Amino acid sequence: MRFVPSLDLSRMLYEGEIAPIMERAFPEVTYAAASLGMCSEILGLDDAVSMDHMWGPRVALFLSNEDQARHGEAVAKTLRQQLPETLGGFDTTWRKPEVDVQDTTESILYNVWTTTMDSALAFCGGVSALPLQHVDWLKVSEQHLLEFTSGVVYHDGTGDLTRARQMLAAYPDDVLRFLLAGEWSAVGSDWFPIGRIGSREDRLGLRIQATRVARHLMQIAFLVSRRYSTYKKWFGTLFKRLPISSELETVLLDLLAEEDWRSVEEKLGQAAAILLRQQNDLGLTPPIELPAQTVDSGRHHVRYDFWEIGRQLTDGLPVPLKAVMDNQVFWLNDRSLVLWNEEDGKWPLLLQRSR
Repeated sequence: MRFVPSLDLSRMLYEGEIAPIMERAFPEVTYAAASLGMCSEILGLDDAVSMDHMWGPRVALFLSNEDQARHGEAVAKTLRQQLPETLGGFDTTWRKPEVDVQDTTESILYNVWTTTMDSALAFCGGVSALPLQHVDWLKVSEQHLLEFTSGVVYHDGTGDLTRARQMLAAYPDDVLRFLLAGEWSAVGSDWFPIGRIGSREDRLGLRIQATRVARHLMQIAFLVSRRYSTYKKWFGTLFKRLPISSELETVLLDLLAEEDWRSVEEKLGQAAAILLRQQNDLGLTPPIELPAQTVDSGRHHVRYDFWEIGRQLTDGLPVPLKAVMDNQVFWLNDRSLVLWNEEDGKWPLLLQRSR
């Protein structure tokens, strides 16, 4: 069967079927309609392989709390009764027992449902009110922010969904400084042992450590591009969409290919310079330079002070963010916190001292 992107099918379903039904059967209900949330298709990354499970058109209808209580069940029932079971030659229902995770015994459309803004935001990492305050941003996973602000809005009768997506579209400056400081600190921590690893001719260990550093540098690329990163399956793919990747990717590939630890440290400095240039262009702080000194001490070929970048980034942080930073025990920078369904790789966990 030919492949059609899920978002194209979703638009066809909304414009050709759902919108006319809502206008005819529920003209009094003001709603928004969108495709957003989990799964690769929301990022525009689905392909023919994606069609093997839990794939197809998906549209959420956002009702007010009052209309959801009053009309939600009726809307869902009407859609089940009137929407087609196929669209453009594709099934719109889950019909693969033991493959699709939902109950397929009842003829229920693949992924058309009603919800409310409150429910959608609660799923988005437990957001309870907008705009988010400084520390509240740290409680929401980056993956959830990406899912809520990606996809397509087909209709927004009140504008509430559009406004919420705009409020969550990018980290505010102070939160961005906080997160950047953590990532630069992580770069420093993973750079520090490279010389000792390499001087013992531990080729595998050097490659592993270089990969860890490259991963943090890629995360910084997302931050200085004001884009949300994603989990491991699509992390590199979305990285290649960043304008900065056209210059940075080549340096990182060279860094990972190097077998001489001294060259690894030199390439690391080149990558950091690219990132700092874009970070400085954001105007978050006065221009920051990376302190570097060629030492050839046996421990380092080039000595960097990545922590100084963090110190300058956190100078003058708002009190709530500064309190979090001052109270931390350490950063779990490998983003291994499990969020749901045993899927990992989303968010740095701050472990705090009890007060």
